[in-house]
Amino acid sequence: MITTADVMAHLASGNERQQDAYHTLQGSGLLQRLAAHQPYPAGTVPIDIDIPGSDLDLLCEAADLVAFETLVHSELGGMQGFQCKRGDDRAGQHPYVTCCVKVGNWPVEIFAQTTPVIRQNAYVHMLVEWELLQLWGAAGHDKIRKLKLKGWKTEPAFAFVLGIQGNPYEEMLRLATWNRDELRSWARLNTSFQFE
Repeated sequence: MITTADVMAHLASGNERQQDAYHTLQGSGLLQRLAAHQPYPAGTVPIDIDIPGSDLDLLCEAADLVAFETLVHSELGGMQGFQCKRGDDRAGQHPYVTCCVKVGNWPVEIFAQTTPVIRQNAYVHMLVEWELLQLWGAAGHDKIRKLKLKGWKTEPAFAFVLGIQGNPYEEMLRLATWNRDELRSWARLNTSFQFE
């Protein structure tokens, strides 16, 4: 799942909710309206750990956040549930714009930074989580979903399963620096449930 086209193909051939997400994104025209900003479907839906109420996440790159916010207001301002807010660089986060809309049954969150999508934390987290879920199989999907249904956020749920101490968001970024074999070997030794 490297490109937007890869993720969309994955959703189109996925489970019922993933296929619904695919049709929602295609039918809404969001990808076309945001095409200049390389919208990338991310989050829990592509990696199949979403729960009822989960949103569809679109990550975007915007060299000029003011211009991006203006575009989003112009293109999406009339959509149901539209909200948009700016964030600054507190807690090490780069400035960003987050916009929310509702399309059909799906809440959609659009997140933009000046940082390229492939270097945004949400993208990096998703790739590490996907690699871990590939190792764990159905047992991992079930375990993470159960924690999320109890109110856990995604990264803290993964950190809990792996026995990771400290800031789960930072620790997941650290795991992303490891190669696939290192990550899998370490995860085999540290996962708190049985898999395979």
